[in-house]
Amino acid sequence: MAQDIETTLNDTGKKFQFFSLACDETTDITNTAQLAIFVRGITAEFETTEELLSLQAMHGTTKGEDLFEQVVLAMNKFELPFDKLSGLATEEAPAMLGQQKGLTALIKKEMSRLNLDPSDLVVCHCIIHQESLCAHSLKLHSVMTTVVSTINFIKSRGLNSRQFKELLSDLESEYGDLVYHCEVRWLSRADMLERFYKLREEVKQFMEIKGKPVVELSDDKWLCDLAFMVDITKHLSELNVKLQGPNQLLSSLLSHVKSFEAKLKLWQSQLEKSCTVHFPTLQEQKPAMTTEYAGECAKLLQAFGERFQDIKSKQNELKIFAVPFNVEPSEEPDILQHEIIELQSNDELKAKYNNLPLLEFYKLYVRFEDFPILRRHALKFASLFGTTYCCEQFFSKLTLAKTRFCSRLTDSNLENQLRVASSSLPSDIKRLVKEKQFQPSH
Repeated sequence: MAQDIETTLNDTGKKFQFFSLACDETTDITNTAQLAIFVRGITAEFETTEELLSLQAMHGTTKGEDLFEQVVLAMNKFELPFDKLSGLATEEAPAMLGQQKGLTALIKKEMSRLNLDPSDLVVCHCIIHQESLCAHSLKLHSVMTTVVSTINFIKSRGLNSRQFKELLSDLESEYGDLVYHCEVRWLSRADMLERFYKLREEVKQFMEIKGKPVVELSDDKWLCDLAFMVDITKHLSELNVKLQGPNQLLSSLLSHVKSFEAKLKLWQSQLEKSCTVHFPTLQEQKPAMTTEYAGECAKLLQAFGERFQDIKSKQNELKIFAVPFNVEPSEEPDILQHEIIELQSNDELKAKYNNLPLLEFYKLYVRFEDFPILRRHALKFASLFGTTYCCEQFFSKLTLAKTRFCSRLTDSNLENQLRVASSSLPSDIKRLVKEKQFQPSH
């Protein structure tokens, strides 16, 4: 089945007008580095395909040169040329983004060697990962330290955990337990803080019974800090969820980020005036001053501005693709100006644009005969990965496939198993069955 999916992907890849790659690396149960390479390709008819290109076990070093070698092998295997490579999405490891010997730098050097313009390659550090890193700019460390240490005291000891659950049951609490925080699980912090806040009275009572009183739970200022963290992490989690999912357009992802930045500016302005309308948990605590929290929003806004510079440098090109009727032709590249004017002057096309999904509009109405350059521009930016979500989702399947009970899977068998598990391409089961010998009766 895996070989049949590979054949289908190979045939589909020959039709790609552009394709981009998403690369990420993890370590499995046997401490073997596994490099996942996903491809997002688009045909001339705006049909997109997101598939696993290759899973490569890295038994030696995992330097940029090693990653580049595996990427080139995967591209050659599926006959994907560099002149159709539109973008690369990675996480922030030096082996990926190193300026001299990182994967990105080596791919650009190879493009230069092939007389291709490396500046045409759109390099994207995973937007979801960057959003998570921005969240670390929140400086209310006393809240996280106290909450995490208290939860660990309760949940990391079996007796304490059982007694706390019994206390919640006796008090007929809304919740049955606290939630652990895991640094690598980006959504866990908001859930943990919210649950802790809702159970703060029960936690306070339990810790006093145990002779480990948490004095912060009696401090009004600390409770205000906790309430603010509950609200702001919830807002960040809502953004994170919007950025997740397969087949996301880079333009849509950037829109979510810009929308959140606008909200941060609004919250900063309101908190400077002691307005907590968008922070309901903080509002419950009735804080005397909120200027400190306005400062936290400002730090978060600054972090977003710094971390998303690489993507924002492409926002004009993305705008031409996503909202072609809203751009000013004279401000766009000369090669696109005439076609943008022709498009904007056509009221019928504008009506179709407003009533159709973006890719459907380009597929049906921006014909190659009328708008060859604009259509090619749209194909390129529709083919881009904005996140490594597909890799992260794939690694979840990897941890289920290769466990301590199945740790001796060969590299090829592991790749085949996971290709079948993650692929959206169908296998020709009837044809495969006909090629097999049925078990004869004895």
